[in-house]
Amino acid sequence: MASSSILYGVYPRQSSACAAVRNQAHWRIWLPVLAFSMLLAIESTPYLGWDHTNAPLRRIAEMLCGSAVDSHWNLIHHYIRKTGHFLGYGIFSLIVFRGVWFALRSSLSRRVRQLCAHGLAIAVCFLAAGADEWHQSFLPNRTGQFSDVLLDTCGAVVLGVALFLVMVALEGLRRSKASRRPAKCEEWSSPLPAAASAR
Repeated sequence: MASSSILYGVYPRQSSACAAVRNQAHWRIWLPVLAFSMLLAIESTPYLGWDHTNAPLRRIAEMLCGSAVDSHWNLIHHYIRKTGHFLGYGIFSLIVFRGVWFALRSSLSRRVRQLCAHGLAIAVCFLAAGADEWHQSFLPNRTGQFSDVLLDTCGAVVLGVALFLVMVALEGLRRSKASRRPAKCEEWSSPLPAAASAR
């Protein structure tokens, strides 16, 4: 009876502790995705429409570049907003990639896991951008445009490809360093047997 009470008393505590650790890990993985999704939702409100960002951004541009921006301000403002679309969803794709990358840590090989994470990150960005533009089509001072969905997805693809190339380069450097280590060991260890045989 004592041994059974020990067994039944210990294992539930271990399983609950493991569940708590898993829950904390899931929060660390997906909380940045949730937080950035909320930022994108706030950006999609009427308060950040063209008519609300025009004056503040113009004042900042005039402080940096002077009154020379006045004659082309509408075009400059347009490109600032489109660049925000591109970079915002590009950053979001990297955050989603991080979440999927850690979620698939123990189930796939490195390259397959990398491709799956990039593909899912781009797909999530495409769907989020589509939902964003669909929501904006109902707002009085916003417009829902499929061209913005494509622009957002392009931002996700470009930053995803950049991250992919960086990871491949770092992996190549890591392998080259690992391949050099045995040669150094042989170089330092080879005189020892010769010296020993000479004795």
